[in-house]
Amino acid sequence: MKKKFPFPLFLFFSISVFLLWILGTWQLNKNFFISKNNEYFEINNKSNTLKVSLTDDIKDLTYVQFNQIIQTDKKFFLEPRTLNGKVGFHRMSIFKVQGKYLLVNQGYTSSKDLKNKNTKNSKTIEGYIIKIPEPKFFELKNDIEKKIWYTLNAKDFENEFDIDLVPYVLYQHNVNKDHNYIPVIPNLVSKVNHMNYAMTWYFLSLSLCTIFFIFFRKNYKNYE
Repeated sequence: MKKKFPFPLFLFFSISVFLLWILGTWQLNKNFFISKNNEYFEINNKSNTLKVSLTDDIKDLTYVQFNQIIQTDKKFFLEPRTLNGKVGFHRMSIFKVQGKYLLVNQGYTSSKDLKNKNTKNSKTIEGYIIKIPEPKFFELKNDIEKKIWYTLNAKDFENEFDIDLVPYVLYQHNVNKDHNYIPVIPNLVSKVNHMNYAMTWYFLSLSLCTIFFIFFRKNYKNYE
């Protein structure tokens, strides 16, 4: 008796391979952009500090310095954030720079301490600047009522503090030694090898094709 073509099995196989190829291509694209960001990050550091205007179109990961800054009393924490496997927070502050409000990530801290600790005495602020990214679909929504902040959502902060922010966030790197903050780097920079992940997904799809082919040849040599 001839067996019928295993359409449900073939459909499941096709969808699985398609998804694996999508994952592989996604990692491949991510590897391309991360590699470009990493290269730009390597050549932009304190030795190549730029003094820019917030009205300029500033490229992501440019190391910049602003003078005559004023730290406001508008500050909060992004949570949870990790550093070397430890869970903590990113302290966020809003500075007035060039007459505009700039969001500043002052670094990682293990405790919620909103004291300024002499930061108002600083005359300059410097670090890596990026455009504030749009919140991703899978990111947690900020709890506005409880004032718990999970995601870098500029509109939420503008509504909370009744201000207009420039579309940039600065990751501060001239942090005073008496602070409890550890400077962090934007997640546009990564040490993760996305090429390996891409090759893994492609290899899995190839393995699935091989298994299906062997199974099909063995069990469905002849079908109606």
